Amino acid sequence: MKVLWTIFMTQYKQLHTDDSYMTYPSIYVIVVTFNPRVKDLFNNISRFCESVDKIFLVDNSDDFSICEQIESKAKDHSNIVYRRLESNNGIGSAQNEAVRYLIDNKYDDDDLLLFFDQDSYIEKGQLLDIANHLILEKKKNKKVIMLGATANSSDSEVGTTVAPHIISSGSIVSLGDFKKVGYFDEELFIDFIDFAWCWKAQALGYQVMMDHDVFLHHQTTGQLRTIFGKGIDNPDRLYYVYRNLIISLKRYSPSFSFSFGWYRHLFMKAVFQIIVAESKRKRTVMILKGIWHGMNDVTGKYK
Repeated sequence: MKVLWTIFMTQYKQLHTDDSYMTYPSIYVIVVTFNPRVKDLFNNISRFCESVDKIFLVDNSDDFSICEQIESKAKDHSNIVYRRLESNNGIGSAQNEAVRYLIDNKYDDDDLLLFFDQDSYIEKGQLLDIANHLILEKKKNKKVIMLGATANSSDSEVGTTVAPHIISSGSIVSLGDFKKVGYFDEELFIDFIDFAWCWKAQALGYQVMMDHDVFLHHQTTGQLRTIFGKGIDNPDRLYYVYRNLIISLKRYSPSFSFSFGWYRHLFMKAVFQIIVAESKRKRTVMILKGIWHGMNDVTGKYK
């Protein structure tokens, strides 16, 4: 591990032509939780806990007993900062809470932020790999702003490639670069918050990339329901999918053809979800509400 860290720091120092630059970047992990299985959560965290400087554990849970368990377990780790939010304002708000803390407390712009969901992780060795890969890519191209681990176990590509978007879990970005793009759109509450940030970055002239050599492990409780190989969405989540995609495209879409491709995707998804899946009436209602609210810029938690 010391050898990996030495290589990582050597590459990082090469980015700086100023000989007076003497500090090294820290890696801060941001994990957002909502009523997790506490044992699984800390099993995931234990895989990389010793390899990072701090872990900001931002808790959206509404189950008090789970909050107490998380806080108690967090105290066993000196580098975990636990923050329980008074109300669940969504994943973007929780992620912004941690980033805002770093900014308000004058953390260095070169420090690296690594985001995870509560049920995902990157193996310890690969955590340093993705940090090193980001630094190497930024050295080659200053437009590169964020790098994300692949979640596709059958991914046959190698190296890094420019991507239209990446998910936030398993993504890494410097604090300074994050500030250039701005906070996550927390008013979206859930779904497409990460894609919207990527599209916003691209609108500002930056690029996001996929790291095919680093794998994001993702745990699921139970088997994902599918029909004909396609996932079946929770009807309530369909509201956020349709609303947030429409709002995000209105804000950040680079072209008509880009938006048209996504609207076509939404149409085909609606046909599948309404005709093939169960609870057809509820699915139809949630999709139509999502479309209407998206067109009228209604944001926040669904009421």
